[in-house]
Amino acid sequence: MRLLTLVLTTAVALLGCLDSGGGGDAGTAGASSGSGGASGSGGMNGTGGTSGSGGNAGSGGTSSGSGGTAGSGGTSGSGGTSGSGGSAGASGSGGISGSGGTAGSGAISGSGGTGGTSGTGGSAGSGGSSGVGGSCLSAGSYCTWSNAEDCCSGSCDGDSCCGFLGDACPNGHGCCSGSCINGYCQCPAGTLDCGNGCTDIEWNDNNCGACGVQCGVNALCENSQCICDPNLFDPQFYERCDDGCYNTRSDDQHCGDCDTVCAGGTECNGGVCECPYGTLDCGSGCIDITANPQHCGMCNNGCDNATEDCVNYQCQCKAGLTVCTAGVCTDRQTDRNHCGTCNNGCMGNKVCRGGACVNP
Repeated sequence: MRLLTLVLTTAVALLGCLDSGGGGDAGTAGASSGSGGASGSGGMNGTGGTSGSGGNAGSGGTSSGSGGTAGSGGTSGSGGTSGSGGSAGASGSGGISGSGGTAGSGAISGSGGTGGTSGTGGSAGSGGSSGVGGSCLSAGSYCTWSNAEDCCSGSCDGDSCCGFLGDACPNGHGCCSGSCINGYCQCPAGTLDCGNGCTDIEWNDNNCGACGVQCGVNALCENSQCICDPNLFDPQFYERCDDGCYNTRSDDQHCGDCDTVCAGGTECNGGVCECPYGTLDCGSGCIDITANPQHCGMCNNGCDNATEDCVNYQCQCKAGLTVCTAGVCTDRQTDRNHCGTCNNGCMGNKVCRGGACVNP
């Protein structure tokens, strides 16, 4: 009985020692500063004893440039409940968060200290909005004479910008020349830009089918084709040539066809170049055989230039002369063989003077 009492007393004493051997309270954190105070170490537990409570983590220092360092958790006794990790000190704005306390060895892991909230970085400055590049007013946009230079074409017709050929016309209208087709100012079908805006090429005698194509005389443009005027006299005799329409039966420059030109005084007659009436081609062109003393009445029939003229295809004596001998013209005022009249000869040494035989 006494022995049993001694054993119980000893056990109670040991338990009392173990209870008193608990870890001391963590040292009070140091005064507010950049780092938190270190926590006190937990006391060593007796074997199988209740683990000592981990020391309370030191309070984080007052907010400053860097967050306070978390207090280290107390070491747990073997098999004992681990001490709670010290709370991390509150970080300063943008500061580094405190690190959580270390869990006791073999103990149930204590919760790590809550990291300090990191400082929010300053919002990046918004880049300035880029300025809108200068733009011109497209064809069809409203304008006045005073701001015509704002039009892309530089032209304003009084109330809207006027686009030239090739300019964009996003508004569907507003072309100075032509029409807005597929978003651009273009010449409509049946017209072409001939240098001064869109020009009709379907019924235009000076631009027929293409710019600069002239139909010429006696011709007109019909559906972009040059044709001979159907209202001409005897239109069936007219032929379409490069420079117009011509009657190839009578036109000296287009005789028989578009290319034959009558030369040497010839004329176009029935589509053939011929010498006109009263002339013959004597080798150098048409010659008037009615009065030419070299070709009188026919080619190479010459008259005596001293006494004859060619009159009505014939060689005739000049004025004041008479034919007394075949083919010979005589001046009866001076001829001794035909003095005054044909065959009236002067006798002796007389001479014919004034149509009479007289002494010399």
